[in-house]
Amino acid sequence: MRYFDEKELVYKLDRILKKEFGTNLSFHEFSAGYGIADMVFAPNFSFKKHMLNRIPITDFQSLSILLTLVDGKDYTKSEIYSLFPQLTQKEVGRMLHALAIKNYIEKIDKESYRKCKMIDPLNPIKSIIAIEVKLNDHKKGLTQARRYQYFADESYLAILKEAERNIDYEEFNKYNIGLILFDNCTNSIEVKHPKAVNRHFQNKVRELLQDS
Repeated sequence: MRYFDEKELVYKLDRILKKEFGTNLSFHEFSAGYGIADMVFAPNFSFKKHMLNRIPITDFQSLSILLTLVDGKDYTKSEIYSLFPQLTQKEVGRMLHALAIKNYIEKIDKESYRKCKMIDPLNPIKSIIAIEVKLNDHKKGLTQARRYQYFADESYLAILKEAERNIDYEEFNKYNIGLILFDNCTNSIEVKHPKAVNRHFQNKVRELLQDS
């Protein structure tokens, strides 16, 4: 059996899981302030039915900047810098540039910005699935998958099927984490869904994601 790394496993899973979850919208390395999920899917979503007017934001800090800005108000760079003292001016500048390119904010002049009017306020993304991908380390994978419950409706660990013999299913059931077992010989998956609806997500994070 040919060895491959986690990055390759992510790309192997991407096509399979899009079909599994009925979507053509997925993100890799998604940051929402609670770790970086290897994969995030919007289940039952199709670009053919839902034409997004802008490129979705997949960075938590950029979303925070966007939602902090008040509609219709002009901000200087200095004012925006002061709102996010935990970030460097270079980081904020990079995020402002990206938000302007994606038409979330408008650059008024060299030193000021304004939030663009929302042209697609009804978000077609109704739920979120987050996945941590590991080859064999199910314990670390479980810990990371639990973090994603702060923003995802369902959280999973995807792992090689050969690692299944070491997994304590009671622990996964206890924390309501699903499992995706990938068989490298057949390029197929076995999905064990979470046992219940996730009640741990934080409204603040959900609002940020729903506005992305």
